[in-house]
Amino acid sequence: MSDDGRLRESISFAGATLSLPIYLDHQASTPLDLQVREAMAPYQDELYGNPHSRTHQRGLSLHQAIETAREHVAALIKAAPHEIIFTSGATEANNLALLGFLRAQKGPHHVISVMTEHEAILQPLKAAEAEGARVTLLPVDEEGRLDLRALENAIQEQTVLVSVMAANNETGLCHDLPAIGEICAGKGIAFHTDAVQALATQEVDVGRAGLSLLSLSGHKLYGPMGIGALYVKESTVLSPLTFGGNQEGGLRAGTLPTALCVGLGEACRLLTRRRKADAAHILDLRERLKVHLVEKLGSSARFNSEAAPHIPGCLSVTIEGVDAEELLFELPDLALSTGSACSSLAGEPSHVLRAMGLGAEAVAATVRIGIGRETTGAEIDYAAGRLVEVCRRQLG
Repeated sequence: MSDDGRLRESISFAGATLSLPIYLDHQASTPLDLQVREAMAPYQDELYGNPHSRTHQRGLSLHQAIETAREHVAALIKAAPHEIIFTSGATEANNLALLGFLRAQKGPHHVISVMTEHEAILQPLKAAEAEGARVTLLPVDEEGRLDLRALENAIQEQTVLVSVMAANNETGLCHDLPAIGEICAGKGIAFHTDAVQALATQEVDVGRAGLSLLSLSGHKLYGPMGIGALYVKESTVLSPLTFGGNQEGGLRAGTLPTALCVGLGEACRLLTRRRKADAAHILDLRERLKVHLVEKLGSSARFNSEAAPHIPGCLSVTIEGVDAEELLFELPDLALSTGSACSSLAGEPSHVLRAMGLGAEAVAATVRIGIGRETTGAEIDYAAGRLVEVCRRQLG
């Protein structure tokens, strides 16, 4: 069944059998990998129990399964297992990283971030402001890049934390984490990154990047929804946001979901082996799609953040003269988006594109295409053809 409750439709196209709708929204969520599903299955069915019960073998076995998963998550980002805190997802991890860190500080404090961050960063920062923190949001250029000199100039005596995402969820732009980490280390400032969009195709080494805190999410890594993790560098002090138990070193109360933890661990284990091949495959498909659009739409199609480093799977394209919302409505056979799923819930135009200098008409004409490890060349060719067909109809 598809997400809308109807049976999926199979069609023949260029000698291949395609299942519609074609999923091209991998920045919003990735499909659950079959091997991950299989790893989780025993803990969803017969191996029930509380992993924090240490008085019997079942509880001890579940605890060990979680600790093995913790090791896999740590290995993905070159961290130590004891530095990994399981959460319900990246949003909780971001809240714990930002509010937990700032609440642990003494005296007045200042935090620096970027205008193009995800709402899971921007909204906790608003909450921090309400609690007395001072927040500086730095601008970006037309490609979405952060000026590192502006970052250095924004640092004040009371600056205690910098938070910059690894890769943008709307444009795919990658920030230079090691360069930012070097600036922070030189000033004795903690450095956090929301690495949700980067980790499926990019290597992030927390030591080399100089990170104190890193957030990740299972369902952006071909793992399950409802699970994520926060890397907390040893000696980094946080105040817990939830209370009621001593789980996760006292930083995150609540019984851990064994199956979800195992799923996240398995997804991370698989990525350490196949991420390089995934990235190459996805980049090939991205370039294939770009060629189609350039050949058929010409200068009407403008690709955002193309002059800057970016993850391979995200293609943000502004098609002059097209209404993106209407375009998607006319393409029920494609699963695309106009930007962040969280922003679409609020019904607001993209703050990311506006920060990059795009006007209202350009923002309204922008589509985000997200390619994943299971996307095929035939799917890209079909999707490109349909996009061009509807765009030309709108353009007259």
